[in-house]
Amino acid sequence: MPTTDESVCCMEVEQVWQKVVDQRPESHMKCVTEHPGFQSTCLDVWVLETAYYAYRQQYGTDNQRGNEKFRYIAYRQLVRWCWGYLGKHVRVALPSCAVNKIRNTFPADFGSSYTGLKPPSL
Repeated sequence: MPTTDESVCCMEVEQVWQKVVDQRPESHMKCVTEHPGFQSTCLDVWVLETAYYAYRQQYGTDNQRGNEKFRYIAYRQLVRWCWGYLGKHVRVALPSCAVNKIRNTFPADFGSSYTGLKPPSL
C-alpha cells in the first residue's frame, strides 16, 4: 500500500476484526478475507452488480466499467458491511489484506494504476 494509513492489518481495525470475532470465535480465522461474509459481500460479482445498480440509482453516475466498477463497489460494500453508514465525505482506510484480495480478484487493466485512499472533496 502506498501510504502508512493504508498499510493496516484487518486485526488492527476494530470494526473489521469484530466481523471475524462475531462469526465464530473458535473458528481460528486469521484474516477478514477468510470470512464467508467477505466472500459474498465483496467478491461475488452478482452481489456487486446489484449493489452497483443501487449506487447508480442514488448517485446517477455510470463512468466506471468492468473490474474498476467491481473494485469500487467492493470497497463500498466492505465499508457498509463493517461500519454501516459513515455519512457524506467520511472516509476510512481499508485493511490492506482486503484491498489486495479485491484487487487480485478484480485487477486493473494493463497500463492502469490503482488510486488508493483519496481525501474527501469538500
